Amino acid sequence: MLRKVAICALIGSATLVSACGGSDDSTSSEDSQAITELVAKLNQATQEKDASAFCLIMQPSAVEQTFHDIDRCVSETTPILKAAGDQGVLKIDTIEVNGDIAAVTFQGGTSREAKFVKEDGQWYVPLSQSEITTNQGSNGSEG
Repeated sequence: MLRKVAICALIGSATLVSACGGSDDSTSSEDSQAITELVAKLNQATQEKDASAFCLIMQPSAVEQTFHDIDRCVSETTPILKAAGDQGVLKIDTIEVNGDIAAVTFQGGTSREAKFVKEDGQWYVPLSQSEITTNQGSNGSEG
């Protein structure tokens, strides 16, 4: 049940920050490009209600801790994505990277922020926006 709450919160935060806007190059171009691609994958996964794609962009350590494997993540995320209904498209306004955590602001009626985490050199969506940890990937990532 806790997993469902976490997924609902994640999908809800994606819905709240749905908006339109431009982009800002306030960090390295490599990180900026990787985060932009991640947001595009998030948009596609939520629009297509693709639980498999959604679980693959979630922070691996959180998926392992919460679901124990990707198959369980997919089976529990599928009905939640369907129930969430149509989601707006996220458009990046600014990206600010601080180590293995990125704060991404999306534009719209009101600016909203979401955090992303880097694990083993790759950017992911954390399962929870309130409990972001970077307990993996610190050894292989720069900055």
